Amino acid sequence: MFSQHFVYRYDNGIGARKASAGDVSERRELRERLKCKSFRWYLENIYPESQMPLDYYFLGEIRNVESQNCLDTMGRKANEKIGSSYCHGLGGNQVFAYTKRHQIMSDDNCLDASNALGPVNLVRCHGMAGNQEWIYDEEEKTIKHVNSGNCLTRPSHEDPSTPLLRPCIRVHTSITPGYSPGQQWLMQSKFKWQAQHDNHFAEDR
Repeated sequence: MFSQHFVYRYDNGIGARKASAGDVSERRELRERLKCKSFRWYLENIYPESQMPLDYYFLGEIRNVESQNCLDTMGRKANEKIGSSYCHGLGGNQVFAYTKRHQIMSDDNCLDASNALGPVNLVRCHGMAGNQEWIYDEEEKTIKHVNSGNCLTRPSHEDPSTPLLRPCIRVHTSITPGYSPGQQWLMQSKFKWQAQHDNHFAEDR
């Protein structure tokens, strides 16, 4: 009877969003009659060690402004590099949660950089900030690694599938002053749950 958090796993299945759930009215009536607890209650009280993000600002793809490619786990596991590829819009390996702990999370792995210039790896989320703390500036569209102060950057031409961590570069033009487009990212959320009424990314700095 846990329904409030299925959206996270649901969108992580490439074809799941197109599947019909059918008529669930009887199940809803049963849930109300039995006074079932929410899935959030289960995670907070029964399974608090779970790394599933309870509170997040954003859930969806993370697209680079310059390359128009998206962050992609490429099916890689913990302690492997994060990847980048064509944005396919099907969820799966391109679904990330930006949590209120300032993690960028895919399943139970988070973006992690132990060195100032990377690499940026997928590492099991530990919830203690440090190498896994990132600040997304919605106005500047930058993703800054808090420990190093550097910005997540589009891949190089030599290695077009591996995002980089580099010093943040400001560009000054008469039209659009700001950061280099290669360091700007769009978090285009299809789902906003717990943080939807408080959706200011930098508010908890």
